[in-house]
Amino acid sequence: MSTVDPEEPRDSDPGESSPGESGSPAGDIDAEFARLMEGISLDDAPLTVEDVLSDTSAAPGEEDEVPTVAVVATSVATATALAGVIRLGREARTDGIDIPVGTRTVDTSTGAIAVGALAEAAAHDLAAIASAALQRNGIVLFWRRGDRMTATRYKNGQRGEDISPAIVLGAVDDVVEELLLGATDLAELGEGHDPAALTRQQALEWIASGKKKRR
Repeated sequence: MSTVDPEEPRDSDPGESSPGESGSPAGDIDAEFARLMEGISLDDAPLTVEDVLSDTSAAPGEEDEVPTVAVVATSVATATALAGVIRLGREARTDGIDIPVGTRTVDTSTGAIAVGALAEAAAHDLAAIASAALQRNGIVLFWRRGDRMTATRYKNGQRGEDISPAIVLGAVDDVVEELLLGATDLAELGEGHDPAALTRQQALEWIASGKKKRR
Protein backbone atom coordinates (compact mmCIF):
# COMPACT_ATOMS: atom_id res chain seq x y z
CA MET A 1 0.00 0.00 0.00
CA SER A 2 1.41 3.37 -0.98
CA THR A 3 2.10 5.92 1.72
CA VAL A 4 1.23 9.57 1.79
CA ASP A 5 4.18 11.91 1.30
CA PRO A 6 3.75 14.70 3.85
CA GLU A 7 5.84 16.97 1.66
CA GLU A 8 3.75 16.42 -1.51
CA PRO A 9 1.82 19.63 -2.27
CA ARG A 10 -1.99 19.47 -2.49
CA ASP A 11 -3.90 20.84 -5.44
CA SER A 12 -4.99 24.35 -4.61
CA ASP A 13 -5.62 27.69 -6.22
CA PRO A 14 -2.49 29.73 -6.73
CA GLY A 15 -1.73 31.87 -3.75
CA GLU A 16 -4.41 30.16 -1.62
CA SER A 17 -3.39 29.23 1.90
CA SER A 18 -5.48 27.33 4.42
CA PRO A 19 -5.02 25.42 7.69
CA GLY A 20 -5.41 22.18 5.76
CA GLU A 21 -2.52 22.68 3.32
CA SER A 22 0.19 20.04 2.96
CA GLY A 23 2.68 19.73 5.75
CA SER A 24 -0.05 20.03 8.38
CA PRO A 25 -1.92 17.14 10.07
CA ALA A 26 -5.15 18.21 8.39
CA GLY A 27 -3.46 18.15 4.99
CA ASP A 28 -2.21 14.60 5.53
CA ILE A 29 -5.67 13.41 6.62
CA ASP A 30 -7.32 15.03 3.59
CA ALA A 31 -4.88 13.40 1.21
CA GLU A 32 -5.27 9.97 2.83
CA PHE A 33 -9.07 10.23 2.78
CA ALA A 34 -9.03 11.18 -0.92
CA ARG A 35 -6.80 8.18 -1.68
CA LEU A 36 -9.09 5.77 0.19
CA MET A 37 -12.15 7.10 -1.64
CA GLU A 38 -10.68 6.63 -5.14
CA GLY A 39 -13.09 4.61 -7.28
CA ILE A 40 -15.91 4.70 -4.70
CA SER A 41 -19.15 6.30 -5.84
CA LEU A 42 -21.61 7.64 -3.29
CA ASP A 43 -24.30 7.12 -5.93
CA ASP A 44 -24.00 3.32 -5.75
CA ALA A 45 -27.28 1.55 -4.95
CA PRO A 46 -27.75 0.91 -1.20
CA LEU A 47 -27.52 -2.58 0.18
CA THR A 48 -30.69 -4.63 0.12
CA VAL A 49 -31.79 -7.11 2.80
CA GLU A 50 -30.62 -9.92 0.52
CA ASP A 51 -27.17 -8.32 0.25
CA VAL A 52 -26.83 -8.16 4.02
CA LEU A 53 -27.90 -11.76 4.53
CA SER A 54 -25.49 -13.03 1.89
CA ASP A 55 -22.55 -11.07 3.29
CA THR A 56 -21.51 -12.22 6.76
CA SER A 57 -19.08 -9.31 6.99
CA ALA A 58 -21.86 -6.73 6.82
CA ALA A 59 -21.38 -3.82 9.19
CA PRO A 60 -23.50 -3.76 12.38
CA GLY A 61 -25.46 -0.76 11.12
CA GLU A 62 -26.46 -2.62 7.97
CA GLU A 63 -27.41 -5.74 9.94
CA ASP A 64 -29.64 -3.73 12.25
CA GLU A 65 -31.85 -2.84 9.30
CA VAL A 66 -32.89 -6.48 8.82
CA PRO A 67 -36.32 -7.11 10.42
CA THR A 68 -36.29 -9.08 13.66
CA VAL A 69 -38.88 -10.89 15.74
CA ALA A 70 -38.70 -12.28 19.26
CA VAL A 71 -41.20 -14.67 20.84
CA VAL A 72 -41.07 -15.78 24.49
CA ALA A 73 -43.26 -18.88 24.76
CA THR A 74 -44.67 -19.68 28.22
CA SER A 75 -47.30 -21.86 29.88
CA VAL A 76 -48.90 -18.85 31.60
CA ALA A 77 -52.68 -19.06 31.19
CA THR A 78 -53.43 -15.55 29.92
CA ALA A 79 -51.72 -12.60 28.28
CA THR A 80 -52.81 -10.34 31.15
CA ALA A 81 -51.17 -12.63 33.70
CA LEU A 82 -47.98 -12.82 31.63
CA ALA A 83 -47.87 -9.03 31.40
CA GLY A 84 -48.07 -8.92 35.20
CA VAL A 85 -45.37 -11.57 35.49
CA ILE A 86 -42.99 -9.61 33.27
CA ARG A 87 -43.70 -6.38 35.18
CA LEU A 88 -42.81 -8.06 38.50
CA GLY A 89 -39.89 -9.88 36.92
CA ARG A 90 -38.30 -6.54 36.16
CA GLU A 91 -38.36 -5.72 39.89
CA ALA A 92 -36.84 -9.10 40.71
CA ARG A 93 -33.76 -8.37 38.60
CA THR A 94 -30.79 -6.74 40.29
CA ASP A 95 -28.74 -6.24 37.12
CA GLY A 96 -30.63 -3.18 35.88
CA ILE A 97 -32.09 -4.68 32.70
CA ASP A 98 -35.47 -3.29 31.71
CA ILE A 99 -38.47 -4.45 29.72
CA PRO A 100 -37.56 -3.79 26.07
CA VAL A 101 -39.59 -1.12 24.30
CA GLY A 102 -42.11 -2.69 21.93
CA THR A 103 -42.82 -5.75 24.08
CA ARG A 104 -46.42 -6.92 24.35
CA THR A 105 -48.17 -10.08 25.49
CA VAL A 106 -50.88 -11.95 23.58
CA ASP A 107 -52.92 -15.11 24.10
CA THR A 108 -52.39 -18.39 22.24
CA SER A 109 -53.93 -21.84 22.61
CA THR A 110 -50.83 -23.24 24.34
CA GLY A 111 -50.13 -20.34 26.69
CA ALA A 112 -49.46 -16.63 26.56
CA ILE A 113 -46.49 -15.33 24.59
CA ALA A 114 -44.47 -12.12 24.80
CA VAL A 115 -43.51 -10.73 21.41
CA GLY A 116 -41.77 -7.79 19.81
CA ALA A 117 -39.53 -6.67 16.99
CA LEU A 118 -36.47 -6.83 19.24
CA ALA A 119 -32.75 -6.93 18.66
CA GLU A 120 -31.05 -10.08 19.91
CA ALA A 121 -29.73 -8.58 23.17
CA ALA A 122 -33.13 -7.06 23.99
CA ALA A 123 -34.85 -10.39 23.27
CA HIS A 124 -32.61 -12.14 25.79
CA ASP A 125 -33.26 -9.37 28.33
CA LEU A 126 -36.99 -10.00 27.95
CA ALA A 127 -36.58 -13.75 28.44
CA ALA A 128 -34.41 -13.22 31.51
CA ILE A 129 -36.98 -10.88 33.06
CA ALA A 130 -39.92 -13.20 32.39
CA SER A 131 -38.18 -16.30 33.69
CA ALA A 132 -37.01 -14.47 36.82
CA ALA A 133 -40.64 -14.14 37.91
CA LEU A 134 -41.71 -17.59 36.74
CA GLN A 135 -38.80 -19.15 38.64
CA ARG A 136 -38.90 -22.95 38.17
CA ASN A 137 -41.25 -22.83 35.19
CA GLY A 138 -39.05 -22.88 32.12
CA ILE A 139 -39.69 -20.79 29.03
CA VAL A 140 -38.28 -20.74 25.51
CA LEU A 141 -37.07 -17.69 23.64
CA PHE A 142 -37.39 -17.84 19.86
CA TRP A 143 -35.58 -15.17 17.87
CA ARG A 144 -35.20 -14.49 14.16
CA ARG A 145 -33.32 -12.02 12.02
CA GLY A 146 -33.65 -12.63 8.31
CA ASP A 147 -32.90 -16.30 7.68
CA ARG A 148 -31.25 -16.84 11.07
CA MET A 149 -33.47 -18.46 13.71
CA THR A 150 -32.56 -19.51 17.28
CA ALA A 151 -34.27 -21.04 20.31
CA THR A 152 -32.93 -20.73 23.86
CA ARG A 153 -34.24 -22.14 27.14
CA TYR A 154 -34.51 -19.92 30.23
CA LYS A 155 -35.22 -20.89 33.84
CA ASN A 156 -34.98 -19.01 37.15
CA GLY A 157 -33.88 -15.92 35.26
CA GLN A 158 -30.86 -17.72 33.82
CA ARG A 159 -30.04 -18.53 30.24
CA GLY A 160 -29.93 -22.24 29.48
CA GLU A 161 -28.93 -24.21 26.42
CA ASP A 162 -29.55 -23.25 22.83
CA ILE A 163 -31.68 -25.84 21.05
CA SER A 164 -32.99 -26.46 17.56
CA PRO A 165 -36.21 -24.46 17.05
CA ALA A 166 -37.71 -27.48 15.26
CA ILE A 167 -37.50 -29.51 18.48
CA VAL A 168 -39.75 -27.19 20.49
CA LEU A 169 -41.97 -25.56 17.86
CA GLY A 170 -44.26 -28.59 17.94
CA ALA A 171 -45.13 -27.85 21.58
CA VAL A 172 -46.37 -24.30 20.99
CA ASP A 173 -49.20 -22.70 19.05
CA ASP A 174 -48.77 -22.58 15.27
CA VAL A 175 -48.73 -18.78 15.41
CA VAL A 176 -45.22 -18.90 16.89
CA GLU A 177 -43.85 -20.69 13.83
CA GLU A 178 -45.84 -18.43 11.55
CA LEU A 179 -44.26 -15.37 13.19
CA LEU A 180 -40.78 -16.81 12.86
CA LEU A 181 -41.29 -17.73 9.21
CA GLY A 182 -42.88 -14.39 8.37
CA ALA A 183 -46.25 -15.93 7.46
CA THR A 184 -47.88 -13.85 10.21
CA ASP A 185 -46.90 -10.27 10.97
CA LEU A 186 -46.67 -8.91 14.50
CA ALA A 187 -49.28 -6.31 13.60
CA GLU A 188 -51.80 -9.09 12.94
CA LEU A 189 -51.70 -10.14 16.60
CA GLY A 190 -53.54 -7.06 17.76
CA GLU A 191 -52.58 -4.53 20.40
CA GLY A 192 -51.90 -7.00 23.21
CA HIS A 193 -50.74 -5.82 26.63
CA ASP A 194 -47.69 -3.67 27.40
CA PRO A 195 -46.04 -4.95 30.64
CA ALA A 196 -44.05 -1.75 31.08
CA ALA A 197 -47.25 0.29 31.32
CA LEU A 198 -48.50 -1.57 34.42
CA THR A 199 -48.18 -0.43 38.00
CA ARG A 200 -47.07 -2.99 40.57
CA GLN A 201 -50.61 -3.23 41.93
CA GLN A 202 -52.04 -3.81 38.48
CA ALA A 203 -49.45 -6.51 37.84
CA LEU A 204 -50.49 -8.35 41.03
CA GLU A 205 -54.16 -8.08 40.12
CA TRP A 206 -53.59 -9.34 36.58
CA ILE A 207 -51.58 -12.32 37.84
CA ALA A 208 -54.32 -13.17 40.35
CA SER A 209 -57.02 -12.97 37.68
CA GLY A 210 -54.99 -15.29 35.46
CA LYS A 211 -54.72 -17.90 38.21
CA LYS A 212 -58.47 -17.79 38.85
CA LYS A 213 -59.20 -18.26 35.14
CA ARG A 214 -56.91 -21.28 34.96
CA ARG A 215 -58.83 -22.99 37.74
